[in-house]
Amino acid sequence: MTVTVATKKAVIERDGGFCLMMLPGCLGEAQTAHHRANRGSGGSTVLDHPANLCAVCVPCNGAAEDAGSMLRLDLIDRGLRVEKAATNAATLERSKATPVTAIDGERFYLVSATQRRHISEGRP
Repeated sequence: MTVTVATKKAVIERDGGFCLMMLPGCLGEAQTAHHRANRGSGGSTVLDHPANLCAVCVPCNGAAEDAGSMLRLDLIDRGLRVEKAATNAATLERSKATPVTAIDGERFYLVSATQRRHISEGRP
């Protein structure tokens, strides 16, 4: 699986069209899909699953990769960064089980490119 333009567009729409990171220099409007668990240099396409993607603007996407320890912890706390597990498949399961905090403060599990589930509904 690779992240297609259609998947990116669907993820942006799923997440309300706004950048979920809101870091300094944020443009507000999402333009791309961010890998919550980074694929690294040519890493497994298993991590291209929509549950591992969230809507962000281009400046925030770049800043997230260069994040220092405090910012990194904030992104982890908000579910926008997921630390790698022993395998890519386990990392994807970790992403599926980690809710994301939306810009209104609500927390959601990312289910697919078009669906998210409020944490009050339980894990997908």
